[in-house]
Amino acid sequence: MTHTARQLGHRSLYHWQRFNPDAPALKHVERLEAFLRSGKLFCSSPSAFNDPWDCKPHFNTELLNDARELQRHADWAVEITNRRAPMSVCDTEAMRRRLLADIPFAVGLLEEMSVALGVAIAEKYRVYCLGPTPSNTLMWSHYADDHKGICLEYSVDNDVFCCALECEYLEEFPMLRPYDVTEEEDLRVLLAKSDVWRYENEFRLIVEERAHAPATSSALLADDCMLQLPQGALTGIIVGCQGPLDTVRGIVESVAPHVRVRRATRVPNRYELHIET
Repeated sequence: MTHTARQLGHRSLYHWQRFNPDAPALKHVERLEAFLRSGKLFCSSPSAFNDPWDCKPHFNTELLNDARELQRHADWAVEITNRRAPMSVCDTEAMRRRLLADIPFAVGLLEEMSVALGVAIAEKYRVYCLGPTPSNTLMWSHYADDHKGICLEYSVDNDVFCCALECEYLEEFPMLRPYDVTEEEDLRVLLAKSDVWRYENEFRLIVEERAHAPATSSALLADDCMLQLPQGALTGIIVGCQGPLDTVRGIVESVAPHVRVRRATRVPNRYELHIET
């Protein structure tokens, strides 16, 4: 069962990112100012993730070695094909017979569907990654430019971040059957990661692109990757222990003075960070 950050008792979530005011090509200053003014949050396409397995489902082809699963797969594939382009009874039965008799053909079809589902996920969904512990040194190192960047602090007490879902860390790639794919399974694909990433203790906002969402969708909706945040969702910015505190403080004071700015400091005699209160 997937839990939200609120259900697990977290009051705040954090997002680490680069911030280098001396790199004009990256426009970090302009992006931070625009975010503080508009409250519009950029959510990434899964296709841009650094983990090559992340949000890339693969239907389990080994299930075709089981006669019952092979039959289910054949029935499902025929039904889906007919739904997209109706076939004659003769062609339908011919396709069913081939799927049951030609295992390499059935395997190839499943692999094609895996690729197609990955493409559909990248088109439909946007993701914003968060963590519950602002002093996580690896997150500062990996995502905030070696402690030179910033960490955005969000309250969970609103109708956006209360929806942040906990990632699931697995030793084995999740088993996935095409005829079992549901909205819940879609979420599992978006939240499942190898357990080598467990140190992140990640939560995610799962957002749908409005252009690809059904009119009845109750999901969070983005327009061209941008999600509008409710007022007060951003509560603070933490500057890395090697980051430009004065620059960040000056931007926040001029654009969003209600947002608290703090610094992460290196504890000199222990391998840990201290976050100002």
